[in-house]
Amino acid sequence: MLIKILCGNKRIILLVGTSAIKIGKIRLIRCVSRFFILPFSLRLRERFFKKYGPTWREAIIRDLFAGLLSNRNEYRYFQEHKDDRVMPTISQFLLGNVVVQLRGQPISGEEIIKEFPQYQSDAYRKADICTSTQFCRHPDGTIKIVDYGEPTTISLLRETPN
Repeated sequence: MLIKILCGNKRIILLVGTSAIKIGKIRLIRCVSRFFILPFSLRLRERFFKKYGPTWREAIIRDLFAGLLSNRNEYRYFQEHKDDRVMPTISQFLLGNVVVQLRGQPISGEEIIKEFPQYQSDAYRKADICTSTQFCRHPDGTIKIVDYGEPTTISLLRETPN
């Protein structure tokens, strides 16, 4: 059985057989480096607090454990909503640090535009669902969102019809 390893910003993904195993990273070096950069850049500091939280403590914790939080969000969202726009997240382990999704096939940006027209809307761009790596083709042939753990993405999915 061939195992393919992908490394993202917040998670490491192991593609094994018909499963995608997502392992949340602890971004310690990134968080420490922020203490040296953010005090000197108002623009970056504002963006950081807007994305991760209003206080230093909350923002650093959310940034440090962003992969774990994304895994938990994906698992919880799928279990609660069974949304057919997203790839099913089947199980979670180690308090959400590891989740298992069905594995799909990669697709191109052209395929997404053709078969998933809402992808080009401003709402999807604001929710940071704007690259083909966030989508794949489900074994049944439909296009699914595979990276839906960000709070902005989950809000978009809840607000838009299924």
